[in-house]
Amino acid sequence: MDLLDKDGDCIHFIIDASGKLKEYVNGKLEIEDVRWLEYSAGSGSISDAKGVFQLQEQDQVEKALGLHALASRAGIDWRGDAPPPPRSLLITDTDGDRLEFVFNEDGKLQEFNNGEVDLEEVTTMCFKFADGSVTDDTGVFTLPPRECMQKVAALYALALQAGIRWTGDHPLQAMPLCVSVQPVGSEPKVLDIENCAGDWEYECPKLWESLTPTDVPNQRFCSVCKENVYFCESIEEINAHSMQRRCVAFLAREAGVGAASATTKDSRGLSLHIALLSGEELPQLSLPAEASVHDVKKVGQLVLGFRVRVEGLGFGVLGFRV
Repeated sequence: MDLLDKDGDCIHFIIDASGKLKEYVNGKLEIEDVRWLEYSAGSGSISDAKGVFQLQEQDQVEKALGLHALASRAGIDWRGDAPPPPRSLLITDTDGDRLEFVFNEDGKLQEFNNGEVDLEEVTTMCFKFADGSVTDDTGVFTLPPRECMQKVAALYALALQAGIRWTGDHPLQAMPLCVSVQPVGSEPKVLDIENCAGDWEYECPKLWESLTPTDVPNQRFCSVCKENVYFCESIEEINAHSMQRRCVAFLAREAGVGAASATTKDSRGLSLHIALLSGEELPQLSLPAEASVHDVKKVGQLVLGFRVRVEGLGFGVLGFRV
């Protein structure tokens, strides 16, 4: 989950594979294991072991709710005030539709779609962390990856106020810990995409060739993430862009990008780092350099315990759905 404080610092929280909540400030690791957070609703401030930062007023409620949900999932101590429930919520889904949910004076939750009433009373909602989808009385919409945690936390708070039946994944429920399984033998070289979207390190399903070209060389626009993607030809470029929380793409077949060169074919390998919309980092997947798409799917299913669909394997972009 990403947030921008009043000082202009970009603060990023993510739960790693061991269940620890990590905090990054402007791309640098600030706290390896966040143990507690304290919220003041009056000042909009968040305190942790390293100090205090203030949420921006325009999205204070959503960010506080999202951070509270992330803390609950990580099982850390939340101190101070509980975030207040919102009265309304605006979502621009991945299809570009502008959805607004309003808790009215009758205690009902109304849904508007692009300014028009879509539902006078929402009665049921089903949420899935795996793809960020929400199913209600009118159909299905998908939350934007960068805002998933804060939006689903705010939506859940609205649902509680209106007495709506909530099914599927619970945004405040503590998640089970994952156990990393490593192959016997020497560790492979790591090829790590350090940033791709905000709330869950999103692995984009689109290929580089399908992204919209821009006037800047090696830079294209992704219509799914609504972000620019930067093609990198070296580990230095990857680090430079990831420090600014930018989405990056690279040619995974080049051993020189993100991996040290190897003297023999057997010593080369690839480690995939994946995280979900829930903020959870999955165990590292270790594969040989010559692994096929089928191998990725098979290992993913065996190690992670659920089916992995590889949406695309192409010029510098690995696309996953779980």
